[in-house]
Formats: sequence, structure tokens, C-alpha cells
Amino acid sequence: ITQYMCDNTIEKAVIARFKEHEHFSSCNTITDIYNKIDNDEEANKIFYSVKICDPAVGSGHFLVAALNKMLSLRRDLGLLKDEDGKLITKSVNIDVMTDDLRIQNCDDGTPFQYIEGNETCQKIQKTLFVEKKKIIENCLFGVDINPNAANICRLRLWIELLKCAYYNENGRLQ
Repeated sequence: ITQYMCDNTIEKAVIARFKEHEHFSSCNTITDIYNKIDNDEEANKIFYSVKICDPAVGSGHFLVAALNKMLSLRRDLGLLKDEDGKLITKSVNIDVMTDDLRIQNCDDGTPFQYIEGNETCQKIQKTLFVEKKKIIENCLFGVDINPNAANICRLRLWIELLKCAYYNENGRLQ
């Protein structure tokens, strides 16, 4: 249910936010926006201005699904880039299936695995960590009448952030 909710609302919200800007006013799809992006800095600023709030956050399942949907939209917009400005989707394919982020190697479709000391793997892991963190910090908000629910949601988002983050600055497993 949460994936359905995210699929049918978040993409529309992102498109609407881009359409507020004159340069993207004629865009009606993510592909239209992708084709019009000529300034990553401006596109990132617009993207991160989208706010998603869950007013009854419970366990945080909706916000985790929203995080994954936002990450896949960044991929679709061509904004999922490493620190050198290279698209990481040239190495891996990122999809959301049953509310879970699936990362597969482009070469053979096998699940992406972190290889210690491999620079490409290091960059992919770092990019995913940084992107997830930015989305969590800038776009996702949740409240609940039960303070424990908000804490559980916060914990779930931290777990999702760290789920595939095996890198450190030295390229060693943590």
C-alpha cells in the first residue's frame, strides 16, 4: 500500500515543484524534466525543496518507502551522481520493488555487492549514503501523537540510511 501511495503522489509532487519554475513550466513528466535539466545545481535545489510529511508516522514505513521513491526519482532525473559528477547508474541499476531499494549490476543484473578496496564500489556506496542522508534531512518529516512512534521512525530511517553503507573514507569495510 505504501509503495502505491508513493508511486501515485511523490512523482506528481516533484513534477509540480519543477513546474513552478519558468524553465520547467511546460514539463508534464519526469522525462520532460530530465530533458530540460541544464543546470544540476538548480535542479538539485528544486528537488530538495519537495517536502513529504507523514502526520501519523507510526513505524515509519511510509517515510522509508518515500525515501526509496525519492532516490529512484533522482536516478530518473539524471541527478544521482558521485562526487566527481559521474552518474552511478552507468554501473548499477536502482529500482524500488515492494518498498525495498534494489541495486543490481548493469552488466549482468546480479545484486550489487560491496567489494573492499574497489574504487567504483566505494563511490557507489558513498553516493547512496550521501543522497539518502540529504533526502532524509531535507525532504522527509513525520510526527505522531505517540513520541515512541516518532523515535521508531527515526531509527528506521537511520537503519535505511546505513543499510548499504559499508564504505568509509579509506575504502575499508566498517
